[in-house]
Amino acid sequence: MTATAKSGHMDARIRARRARVRADAARRRQRRTLSLFVLLVLISGIAVVLRSPLFGISGIRVTGVSGQRERTVERTAALERGQHLLTVPLDEARARVEELPWVADAVVRRSPPSTVAIEVTPRTPLLTVETAGASWKVDDEAVLVDGGRVKDAPVIVLGDAELPELGQPIDDAPVRDAVEVHTHLPGWLRGQVAAYEVTDHHALVVRLRVPPSDPDEGEPTTVRVWFGTARDLALKVEVIRVLLPEAVDSGGSLDVRAPANPVVVPST
Repeated sequence: MTATAKSGHMDARIRARRARVRADAARRRQRRTLSLFVLLVLISGIAVVLRSPLFGISGIRVTGVSGQRERTVERTAALERGQHLLTVPLDEARARVEELPWVADAVVRRSPPSTVAIEVTPRTPLLTVETAGASWKVDDEAVLVDGGRVKDAPVIVLGDAELPELGQPIDDAPVRDAVEVHTHLPGWLRGQVAAYEVTDHHALVVRLRVPPSDPDEGEPTTVRVWFGTARDLALKVEVIRVLLPEAVDSGGSLDVRAPANPVVVPST
């Protein structure tokens, strides 16, 4: 091949390479232009959605509670109709609802196009705490849920004591023991509990009302059981099962604070 031919062939390759470079650059410009166009469309769409009255909150749906509590939850969430569904701060609304003393948990979520759904898990009162001149409801975490009494439930007789604010747990150890004991007692024994007493020495006493073996024999017998803490609960329950008839017959009390060495205390 002559020098002139070689030179012509080289020029053709250079021109082809330059053409490919120009084509690649043109495609990159097209992709950038297309990407920019899509981004602008998305931004415009978002702007339209954020201004659209279609997504203004028109309703708040509360589940898990009803009546006055439903209205209290809606009011406490402080969500205004007309606020935009996509930008309203739901975490703040949830935190406000969970500050209610009788609310254990709350879930606040968007329900397009225009509703906010609030799912509430309320605290369930378990026992009544009686202090000097007042009664309070507590749940299974010893949290003060509300004032008043829990229907058909035992009381914790606390006497003169200072309680925390509503929605806060009681730190008094015998009260917490009473709640734990009541939660885990077997049904046959739980049904006989009339009250849990916290003595002046912060000891837990369980007051039982034991029905007669024959319903025609008379009234239930009251037996006080010195229980101590919630430790060794299963063993203490078994000791009570075995020795309770003897305590009833003697008209005395039962001490299971040391369940390996229980004592039936005769009436004096």
